[in-house]
Amino acid sequence: MSKYENLSKEQLLQLVEKQEKELKSKKYGLVWDAEREPEQVVLDCENNMPILKRIKGKEIRTDDEEDNILIEGDNYHALSVLNYTHKGKIDVIYIDPPYNLGKKDFIYNDRFVDKEDGYRHSKWLSFMSKRFNIIRDLLKNDGVIFISIGEDELANLRLLADKVFGEANYISCVTRIAKTASNLGTHFAPSTDYILVYAKSIENVPYFKDDVDKSLYRKVEKTGSRKGENYRDDIAFYQSSQKDLRPNQKYFIECPDNSKVLPPCAIQDETMREGDGRWRWAKETYELNKHFLVFKKTKTSPLVDANGKKSIWNIYTKSYLSDRMKDGTKPRNFLDKFINRKGADFLKTIDIKFDFPKPVELIKYLIKITDKNNEILVLDFFAGSGTTGQAVLELNREDYGKRKFIICTNNENNICDDVTFPRMERVINGYLSKKKKKFNALGGNLQYFKTSFVKKTKNKDQLKINLTRKCTEMLCVKENIFNEQKVEEDYKIYVSNKNDKYLCVYFNFIDDSFEQFIEELKTIKQPKVIYMFSLDNNIEKD
Repeated sequence: MSKYENLSKEQLLQLVEKQEKELKSKKYGLVWDAEREPEQVVLDCENNMPILKRIKGKEIRTDDEEDNILIEGDNYHALSVLNYTHKGKIDVIYIDPPYNLGKKDFIYNDRFVDKEDGYRHSKWLSFMSKRFNIIRDLLKNDGVIFISIGEDELANLRLLADKVFGEANYISCVTRIAKTASNLGTHFAPSTDYILVYAKSIENVPYFKDDVDKSLYRKVEKTGSRKGENYRDDIAFYQSSQKDLRPNQKYFIECPDNSKVLPPCAIQDETMREGDGRWRWAKETYELNKHFLVFKKTKTSPLVDANGKKSIWNIYTKSYLSDRMKDGTKPRNFLDKFINRKGADFLKTIDIKFDFPKPVELIKYLIKITDKNNEILVLDFFAGSGTTGQAVLELNREDYGKRKFIICTNNENNICDDVTFPRMERVINGYLSKKKKKFNALGGNLQYFKTSFVKKTKNKDQLKINLTRKCTEMLCVKENIFNEQKVEEDYKIYVSNKNDKYLCVYFNFIDDSFEQFIEELKTIKQPKVIYMFSLDNNIEKD
């Protein structure tokens, strides 16, 4: 018997109206069973106060610059804390999340998710969406995120990222050659993965710039004001691949023998018609820059003269290396220089074992093409072996930059203890391998934190006291000031690595301490950041 047979006419109408309303409200995109089995870490963060606990004895310091941060713990927990300390402060995010291959590469609630799990994709989407909902707010308005992913979840990730960041903020999907040889797969041997690129607000993000290939600029100018400069003149002025109508890009150009030429066209005039070729520049640009044109005689010219006959000339544009270096080149959405083997080979040189690390050259490349300054903050909350941290340090060494990184990883299979932290320690301080191969020190500083909780209690005042005591280290993370200058029962004072800035924290839990704190502040002449806590929202004495 149908479950609808005993419904009245009014009940059936109500049911139809409800279904029609639901259909109208639904939009194209992702729908998944996100709450079938919620993550325990999400519940823990809802029922307790997530904090970070500084691990003393694991600091690394080689200079007076600001500190980088390594967080050990679940990245949802870490991101929840960073949402308080670094909201709107991150310039670039790179992440390499689980590809969810169904081969024990993705853990949900302490259990591996395999291909037989009917909720495999749903669990992965729930896992990722919880984190994505936080990280968008961490980015600056001109911030960008790069997300490495395999084809198993590429489509789902694209829809999820469209939902969180907005489809209008999609920048590209970059294909990367991950390996050059493989006997795996069925119909095809898997060789690529992908990098989805999004902006927080694309109108605030300048165009990306790639390095210029200097080897293409082999010729040397012999005369004129630019004598001695390298240039190239092998880029055709006629755009053979472009056939759309551009009325101001079809016009006669006079050649050295006084003949006039046009791009290939049916009628030899300056009226653009369907199928006509076009020049690279509009006529106004040509008039200003025609001294950059180079005319070469050839038997295979695609150009036509005023009579429609094949011209003996082809036209190219001259470009100087110095000019190109200023403008850069547009990066391709296909990468073939950064295969995974490079990452694995490097880790062997510093005696670290880890499967499938991303090559440090890839992360350096992605950071560089954003064309941001060399003092940005980079976040990676799927840090794995710590490739992103090393990439930032290497870039700083190359251009004397002051970039900083925050990297987060859990400690499953002791990855943080045996891989991530040892790698950071060895690349910062330098390392001589068991085979006597030397890796020169990159320098830099590192602070080590673990995720923790302040348990909620029924005594609200006690909860505030507990939270205040524990959250002081989060303020150190927020201000990037970690060196204890003075520690009293009711206040703490920290100083930056360069001794040029102070962090002063007052708790107001003990009587007769406020005046002492004020007197201490008077002795500090450098800029200072002051935080004051009070149970009754009043820091003045009665």
